[in-house]
Amino acid sequence: MELSYWISRWNKGNTGFHMENGYPGLEKHLSTIHLPADSAALVPLCGKSHDMILLSKKFEKVIGVEISEQAITQFFEENNLNAEQFHYAGFTIFRSGKIEIWRGDFFKLPGNKIPDISLIYDKAALTALPKSMRQKYADKLKNLSGNDTTLLLHLFEYPQEEMNGPPFSISPGEVQNLFNEKFTVKPLEKNKLGLHNYQKFLKRGLKTYLIEYLLLLYNNQDKINQN
Repeated sequence: MELSYWISRWNKGNTGFHMENGYPGLEKHLSTIHLPADSAALVPLCGKSHDMILLSKKFEKVIGVEISEQAITQFFEENNLNAEQFHYAGFTIFRSGKIEIWRGDFFKLPGNKIPDISLIYDKAALTALPKSMRQKYADKLKNLSGNDTTLLLHLFEYPQEEMNGPPFSISPGEVQNLFNEKFTVKPLEKNKLGLHNYQKFLKRGLKTYLIEYLLLLYNNQDKINQN
């Protein structure tokens, strides 16, 4: 899937994938994961996700990566933030306070040019990619992860033969296969969604079920608050 596809969708306002108020379960589940407050969070393919505002209240730095300048501009405008711009490592970086959004190709993000990452928050990024790109994306996340990095993945599962993506159908089992050698996968949320709320999906052929997941990927069991 070409980067121009996503630039075109943002330019045309065809952004039905955007959640206006962010993902409802993020704040609840962040409180169950032991993450240092003075660390950094990474949000791949971030769009204009409002979740970056929430993350900036917990982390010293939040780094989003997005190809669409339109999405980036809208993020700062809609959150009443003034961003300075500069160029670095082939990216245009928009910065306001704790939040940076790097405009460019996520696969070219240089890991040695960003701080150590405690959390990677994938807000429906993996599920936006066709099968042919998923291993490359997973490998990139693994390369950007340290021994203490935790991942949160938001995705959807449905009968792929009923509807073309994006979003594409991805099961927790596929995620485990993609990240197996480095991470353990634990479902935090599994919600069967009412198809009547997704008329666009119905028109595209979906008719059986739609399941939303939030998955935790971790290295060490002691990262999870058992209290």
